[in-house]
Amino acid sequence: MKYLKNSLINTRDFLQSTQAYFRDVLLMHGLILFIVLPLLGSTTRFILRKGAIDYLSYDNLSIILTRHPGVLTSLLLVLLSVLILVFFEFTFLLLSVYFIKKKQPVSLQQLLRMTLLQMKKIRPITVLFFLFYFLLILPIGGLSFNSDLLSKIKIPAFIMDFIFENRVIVIVGFAMGYLFLIYLGIRVIFALPEMILRDRRFRASIKESWRVTRSRFFAIIGQFVFIGGIIILLTSVIFILVIFAQGLFEQFLPDYALASAVFAMTLLQATLLLNIVLSTVGIFYIIVDFMDDEGFLPDIPDWFYLEPVRKRKYTTVKIGLLLLLTILFGIGVGLYNTVYLTNASTIRPVTVSHRGVSNRNGVQNTLTALRETAKLTPDYVEMDVQETKDHQFVVYHDFNLKALSGINKKPQELTLKELQAIELTENGKKAFIVSFDDYLAEANRLNQKLVIEIKTTRFDSPELVNNFIKKYEKDILTHHHLIQSLTYQTVADLKTVVPAFKVGYILPFNIVGPPVTSADFLTMEYSTINRNFIDSAHADGKKVFAWTVNDKDAMNRMMFYGVDGLVTDQMDLLNQTIHSSEETTYSDKLVNFVLGVG
Repeated sequence: MKYLKNSLINTRDFLQSTQAYFRDVLLMHGLILFIVLPLLGSTTRFILRKGAIDYLSYDNLSIILTRHPGVLTSLLLVLLSVLILVFFEFTFLLLSVYFIKKKQPVSLQQLLRMTLLQMKKIRPITVLFFLFYFLLILPIGGLSFNSDLLSKIKIPAFIMDFIFENRVIVIVGFAMGYLFLIYLGIRVIFALPEMILRDRRFRASIKESWRVTRSRFFAIIGQFVFIGGIIILLTSVIFILVIFAQGLFEQFLPDYALASAVFAMTLLQATLLLNIVLSTVGIFYIIVDFMDDEGFLPDIPDWFYLEPVRKRKYTTVKIGLLLLLTILFGIGVGLYNTVYLTNASTIRPVTVSHRGVSNRNGVQNTLTALRETAKLTPDYVEMDVQETKDHQFVVYHDFNLKALSGINKKPQELTLKELQAIELTENGKKAFIVSFDDYLAEANRLNQKLVIEIKTTRFDSPELVNNFIKKYEKDILTHHHLIQSLTYQTVADLKTVVPAFKVGYILPFNIVGPPVTSADFLTMEYSTINRNFIDSAHADGKKVFAWTVNDKDAMNRMMFYGVDGLVTDQMDLLNQTIHSSEETTYSDKLVNFVLGVG
């Protein structure tokens, strides 16, 4: 009961003192969002351009490591800069909350000076611990503070889907690892505050954090649950009420629906701003408040230099300027929201059935599934092609046959005839592996266009691309099929030899924006995609397909962003969602805004 009572009291105190954090959080948030992140992004693209590297993904990391030491060094320096900036942000906000808790007024200048003073004390071991702490423990353990610098550190949805669609032992192992990282994150949570507020050495800080959390582990967890839960509940209630009220306006006062939607979106933006402040300082408040409650929050450090905090004097001129800026800001927000709500993308995206299957209606990449899925009239059926031992082409996704057939062989180890004799089992159905020739012929007979993904491995022949073009160029151009690949060089080779091909480059995640490529479209994993990426790709003349989008909310959000194509395992749901999106209301657009944060 004591832990419960303390958690409730601390949550109340946290919410009551919210106003005190606004200046520092918004200043840091604005600095990072509008200056630091664009600068880091531009620097990274400049480094890649100077190194004649057109993209950054998993398949060219080895080339960068072995052939581009200058680029590698520069990218590592960028990464180091990110870590130092996150440390600066952490220190700045921790000191801000600490002095608010101590009821010691400090000026912004003082706060920045003290933060820089602590930055000078960084040692190599501190950087390594910081890397471990913020890039591994806290993000994966779910305890990360809301930092724009860490916003791209996330597990893509396709990896999570793979984990939870496989054996129970994998799920159990993942859950155990996740719980261990949460435990580890809590046990060392006071290490950095000890280094910053007490000037302790690294080892001493770790030992101290480990000692003080030994008997307080569940109390700290309770603080996170209560404060985190209240933040989610508070913002969710506001979102629901605002969107519900907008729905009433649309139903009973349709003539004022746009005006009310603009106002509602402004309220939602203010709520998101409040959420940023609360979620950003939440972890710092929990740390400082818990140290204070348990009696080990240090006194104001010796290095703190007390300066008188000047009281602001508001003259008529200052008040007038402030009022003018407020009016201009309000007009700007209103215009932006009006354009956003009225110009939100209504382009119908092309529909793509993932691996030729919809709602488990067959075995992926087989003729029976193709025939069933074609009845749902997708614009395209996406399927996978690999080279065989005898340099033919087979329709198969995985790089090993074991998952669907029980045979522990690679497609490249067997001839096409041997592969066609193998029966596959999936979704309670059975079917045989099919050659690309037969699959292509059946698709043409059904008048079904394809997105042909060429999957490459180190076991392929050097002539793979040329052999593919020689056999299928005329057919692909005649029936307007698309081609795509995860391999950058394959995409470049296809466009070089046959410029008329419509070719796409697949990106598993978004790191530094659209790559420099001759591809006609980009296929992006949907959970890391955003409007900026899409706008940048469109500015380069490239379309964007999102994969693999299997729920209605994600489909609506991707369409709201303006994607050109949606790849899904649920064609019937996608058809329904696209049809219903033709009658999208302002309330629907506000929901998409909240889900995608714009």
